[in-house]
This record gives sequence, C-alpha cells and structure tokens, in this order.
Amino acid sequence: MDIKSIFSHIKQALHNGAGVEFAFGSPSTIGDTSIIPVARVSFAFGAGGGSNPVKSRKKPEVPEDDIEQDNPQNNVGGGGGGSIKTEPVGIYTIRNDQVRFHPVVSVKEILAAFGIISILVLKVIKLRPFKRR
Repeated sequence: MDIKSIFSHIKQALHNGAGVEFAFGSPSTIGDTSIIPVARVSFAFGAGGGSNPVKSRKKPEVPEDDIEQDNPQNNVGGGGGGSIKTEPVGIYTIRNDQVRFHPVVSVKEILAAFGIISILVLKVIKLRPFKRR
C-alpha cells in the first residue's frame, strides 16, 4: 500500500464520520423538555511511508544466476493510524422556547480545582508566620 492510498483511506474515513453529529447528539424529548447532548471532539491521525534501496546480501552457496535481484516494490513500506476522542461537555435543554446550557463537571476538573485551592491555602499558611515577625 503506497502513501497516497493511505492518505485517501484516512480522508475517506474522516469524510464519512466527521460532522456535527459527533459534537451534538440526537435530541431526546422528556415531557415538554427537549435534551441535546454536546461533546468535545478531537481528531488525530498520521501516516508515513518509505523505501529501502539496500539490496539483500547474497548467500555464498547460491549461484549468482539464481539470486533474484531486489525489486524496489518489495522494499516499500507504509502505515497510518488515527483516533477520534469525544468528551461530554454538557446538555442543551429546550423548554417553552427557552434554551439553557447545563455543563458537565468531571471528576478530573473537581480534583484539579481541589488541588489548586489546597496549594494556595498551604502557601498562605506558610507565609502567615513571616508577616507577624
């Protein structure tokens, strides 16, 4: 597989899957309220290829006439990969022609905030005795 076909496969996969459907989920209705989930979407991909022009070593027990010369196509390699990551951000609620956004707070964000506040409190406590002297 050459590098052009690798990129065309990646392009086709992104074309088929990328769109607003990744970020906004299907609306659901509960009573008189419509709910639309929202996510943050990240794409990452890469590809590469190369060739090795070095010929293979000849074995001494095989006559030169019987050795198959290296074909450049036999020494070509390529590869690619990618990922799609979605993280929930929140939901939109629609009720009586009013739209509201309700963010999702993750445990990671709560722990980060707690860590920052803890460090600030410790710094303040550490600096306090120096002000009294």
